[in-house]
Amino acid sequence: MSGSEPHDEDLRTRANRILRAVGDTQIPAMDAIFYAHYAEELRLIVEELHADPPSRPGSAARVWLVWNCDELVGCFVSEHDAREARTDQQHQLLCEYGPDAELLESITISAAHVPTGGRGMRWSDR
Repeated sequence: MSGSEPHDEDLRTRANRILRAVGDTQIPAMDAIFYAHYAEELRLIVEELHADPPSRPGSAARVWLVWNCDELVGCFVSEHDAREARTDQQHQLLCEYGPDAELLESITISAAHVPTGGRGMRWSDR
């Protein structure tokens, strides 16, 4: 940790800290435990964002996250794109492992509200 506990940091600071740690880690140092730890932290942040959307409706954009079990696969600005990505992931699993309904259902989609106020460019412009 960087001197403070996760519950003492705001969501943006926590997310930036996690992404910085991932970006600063050399590829040989990454393993399953590394990914599981940061994927779980990011999942919790998304749950917090989803549970407590911003009070001003114009100050947030909704994003869709595609998960492979507890591993983040991608983030999308439209539900359609997220569903396409989920279908692609399921197709890859189908090709590699055959028809396994439980495995195919492990690819999930969740949504979150991301604050956009004061950032210059709006999410819809990206």
